[in-house]
Amino acid sequence: MADEKNKNPESYDQDSVMIYIDPKVMSSLNDMAERKKQDLEAVQTAAEEGDLDAQYRLGRSYYYGDEGAPKDGEKAFYWFQKAAEGDNIAAQYYLGLCYARGVGVEKDEIRAVELFTGASEEGYAPATTELGLCYELGHGVEMDKGRAAELYQEGADQDYAPAQCNLGYFYYQGIYFEENNDAAAELFAKAAQQGYPRAQVLMGECFENGYGVEKDPSKAIELYRAAHEQHYPDGTCSLGLCYEAGVGVEEDKARAVELYRQSAEQDFPPAQCNLGFCYYIGIGVEEDSQKAVEWFTKAAEREYPRAMFFLGECYDRGWGVEQNYDRAAKLYQQAADKEYISAMCSLGLCYELGQGVEQDQARAVGLYRQAAERGMPRAQCNLGFCYYTGIGVKEDNDEAFRWFTKAAEQDYPRAIHLLAESYENGYGVEKDQVKAVELYAKAWELGYPPSACSLGLCYELGTGVEEDPAKAVELYRAAAERDDARAQCNLGFCYYQGIGVEEDNDQAFQWFSRSASDGYPRGLFMLGECYERGFGTEADMEKAVSLYQEASDKGHIPAVCSLGLCYELGTGVAEDKAKARELYIRAAERGYPRAQCNLGFFYYQGISVEEDNDEAVKWFSRAAAQGYPRAQQLLGECYENGYGVEEDLEKAVELYTQASQAGYPPAACALGVCYEYGDGVEKDLKKAVELYRQAAEAGVVRAQCNLGYCYYRGIGVEEDDSQAFQWFYKTAQRDYPRGMCLLAECYENGYGVEADMSKAVQWYLRAAEGDYPPAMCSLGLCYEVGSGVERDPVKAVELYRKAAERGHPRSQCNLGYCYYQGIGVEEDNDTAFQWFQKAAAQSYPRALYLLGECYENGYGVEEDIQRAVELYQRAHQGGSASGTCSLGLCYELGQGVTKDQAKAVELYRQAAERGLSRAQCNLGYCYYEAIGTERNDDEAFHWFLKAAEQGHARAQCMLGLCYELGRGAAEDKKRAAEYYRQAADNGNVTAMCNLGYCYYTGIGVAEDEAEAVVWFRKAADRGQPRALFLLGECYEEGNGVQADLDRARALYRQAADKGYQSAQEAIQRLNGQPASPYAYIPPAKEEPAPQPPVSPAPAPQKAPEKKKKGGLFGFFKK
Repeated sequence: MADEKNKNPESYDQDSVMIYIDPKVMSSLNDMAERKKQDLEAVQTAAEEGDLDAQYRLGRSYYYGDEGAPKDGEKAFYWFQKAAEGDNIAAQYYLGLCYARGVGVEKDEIRAVELFTGASEEGYAPATTELGLCYELGHGVEMDKGRAAELYQEGADQDYAPAQCNLGYFYYQGIYFEENNDAAAELFAKAAQQGYPRAQVLMGECFENGYGVEKDPSKAIELYRAAHEQHYPDGTCSLGLCYEAGVGVEEDKARAVELYRQSAEQDFPPAQCNLGFCYYIGIGVEEDSQKAVEWFTKAAEREYPRAMFFLGECYDRGWGVEQNYDRAAKLYQQAADKEYISAMCSLGLCYELGQGVEQDQARAVGLYRQAAERGMPRAQCNLGFCYYTGIGVKEDNDEAFRWFTKAAEQDYPRAIHLLAESYENGYGVEKDQVKAVELYAKAWELGYPPSACSLGLCYELGTGVEEDPAKAVELYRAAAERDDARAQCNLGFCYYQGIGVEEDNDQAFQWFSRSASDGYPRGLFMLGECYERGFGTEADMEKAVSLYQEASDKGHIPAVCSLGLCYELGTGVAEDKAKARELYIRAAERGYPRAQCNLGFFYYQGISVEEDNDEAVKWFSRAAAQGYPRAQQLLGECYENGYGVEEDLEKAVELYTQASQAGYPPAACALGVCYEYGDGVEKDLKKAVELYRQAAEAGVVRAQCNLGYCYYRGIGVEEDDSQAFQWFYKTAQRDYPRGMCLLAECYENGYGVEADMSKAVQWYLRAAEGDYPPAMCSLGLCYEVGSGVERDPVKAVELYRKAAERGHPRSQCNLGYCYYQGIGVEEDNDTAFQWFQKAAAQSYPRALYLLGECYENGYGVEEDIQRAVELYQRAHQGGSASGTCSLGLCYELGQGVTKDQAKAVELYRQAAERGLSRAQCNLGYCYYEAIGTERNDDEAFHWFLKAAEQGHARAQCMLGLCYELGRGAAEDKKRAAEYYRQAADNGNVTAMCNLGYCYYTGIGVAEDEAEAVVWFRKAADRGQPRALFLLGECYEEGNGVQADLDRARALYRQAADKGYQSAQEAIQRLNGQPASPYAYIPPAKEEPAPQPPVSPAPAPQKAPEKKKKGGLFGFFKK
């Protein structure tokens, strides 16, 4: 049954519908007829004598040809006019009908409107309704749907069935009013109850489809039958349709044909078309194309769109009539002009193929779109295919997928098939091979042979379903026997390769031949292979080339590409790379992904053409767009690295994902890298590991190395050095440089294997010989510190330089550091600055930090504290704990930034928690002195201890102070002295002074003035103010050294110049000047000093000189 509401306009033009006499009027007329008991001659006599009723009755008799009168329009008009002149309202109405329809008089719609208006003003409902129709259709008056609705309402208020029906139809179709099925059904019911056939049909339609009432097919049948029994052709046709489809009655196609014929013989175009269709398809009658054409023609002559369309199909295909594309196109155009969507689609195909019209693919797309937007599945599928293949529009897989989906939702087999193809290949949707199989199966269940073939291919390859070659052969055979050439070719291929059947070249040759005989290009191509290789036939290279050529001429691009490969490799023809490129271009320009990728690779590598990344990207893009995995991978590489295209990590991820999902292992590895670093996708370490493992198990060496590295670092998996070592070893055995380098690290540090520095150097050397800069750098470090080889800083610099010149940032930084510290080269701050700058330009965190230090201290560049802060900030953001700590110091001291000690504490904490001893010490000091936080001796001690355990000298000194003063730990003078000694041995000048004071006063050690002088002197030689003062005191008093007031005075002067107040007072005392009342008086040796015995260390400051640190900061460890 039709799933759209009845939009048949025919009912408006049939007097049997629109000319309706109120039952009360009919009753009165019948009574009058009975009373008068006169025949036609009597009526004629009365009419001639001026009886208005008789004149009216006589006009009706001639109008309808009943009551013994022949149908005669002119006589009807004459008598209606006579009666109307006597003000007979009904006659005025019928006179209007004569003018409206040209019955007995020349058609004059304006005059008709005048007459209808006059009768309507007298309250005559039929005239009111007919006048409404004039306004609705714009006949004799300007179209005005609102006025029509008002007039229908007037008629309906008089309980006039046609008015009720027409008003209901307005609600039914949403004409003037908002569509309202409930209101429509209510009005149809009122009219139907009065026996009005059109209302009966429309009410039946409501019951059939559940419009405004509960769906009830049996009631629909009752109403259709009631209209049919009144000889209303629309009712007869609708009843026939119910018998055809078995709706509300038992299906009876022969009865349907009988009813269609009855309605068709009443000149009802829909029934004529339906009857034609029954002959067209063989429904309820024997198929007869000529009779189909006969009935389609009858309906088409009445401008019935569906009939025009089917008659066009007959001409299009030569069914029942001689084939005539021009005639077909004209009929399609006529039907399309009447908004018949199937005709729009078929006309679109004419324009697409240039059949019957000049080819215009853009016009075809426009027509497909018109029909598709109205829900026609074939048009939706065709429009999708245009987007799918770029016919008349730019190729757009997303749009193709959208339209295939719409058509597939209506169970259109071809659309389901193409939707499956989209899912299978990831065209316009994420690849889902299981979904593809499901859709192929559904299309095959609907009888679409190409889907049986595609489903067979899924079973053959195990795509989206468990591999089952025997099932594949079964499906290929089913489609092949239904003359599907592709299936014939695929079945031949199964015999050719022994897939699901025993290999049989003879059978293969036969099926290829059948496929080729239909001109199927792949069949030609495969048949060519048979001739080339002598499979199932005698080898004949000339015949093979001929078949390849024929397949190429038919646009079989794999044949073109394979021919190109023959030329590239010199197989069967003389090697000719230029010819190969020419053939790849031909195939590539025809959209074949393998050829596009091969051509792109020619440009990428400079084979037979100058290297051209832009061209490579162009061809990789085209192949990738078709889901060709290798091209997607190579294009992703271009986007990732900016080769021939602007760098776009998100696009790279998209391409790697597509290739990975297509089962291309190198892409899975590349995608894993993106997930590991969050490049172009949200960071997901577990996903990265999953992808690395997938590719590694497929033998991709890079993925094996990356997976090993994840175990090595605990990235996305629990750290496991044994697993890391195993994967690195696999890659090293395949001479993968990074794998060799990381394997060397394992040997160097004993990760997953017993430490063996000689093996480490051996693998670093092999990787470096493989031109791997990181290995050169690591090998350089071995030479710098003499690990596994004899120490050779010059060799180290040579290796650093080699890697640095290749852009390796760690090597650039290390080389800069060698110049910074004078390791293997003469110290050179300018050169150091240049190399730090190169590494920093690559955002290498340590280089950013060291470059910041150069700007802070003016090493190799003009001092610029603001620039230093910027670099520390970048280093901090890059994860450099040293950069974080230095940035914290800037905030603590207000250097280059607004002073913010709380911010300093926050930064110290971040770096401290990452294990940086300097930051741990600074954080402890903040707690110790309540800088940016509340004083907390326990926290201070905690952080000093952590830093001290790493050998941080200042922290050791502060830890000694904590023990000495009992802050954060129980007072322990002995431990204090021990920590002072550790710090002093590590070069901390404050600790040297404090240790000297311990010996001077016997704090935690036996009093020993000579030893005290030794430590005071060491600290004083380093410019420590308090040590200068205490050493001066020793010379003044002769404690541990021979008294020497001049020497004492000189030492006091140095201490005073450094701001040490007690030293100034000591000078005044020695010079005989009066001392300040608060001047320092040396205490008796046996009495403790009134102040804390050891002054706290000053706030952390940057030394004015570079710290000469040996080695390269933890490069021995991960």
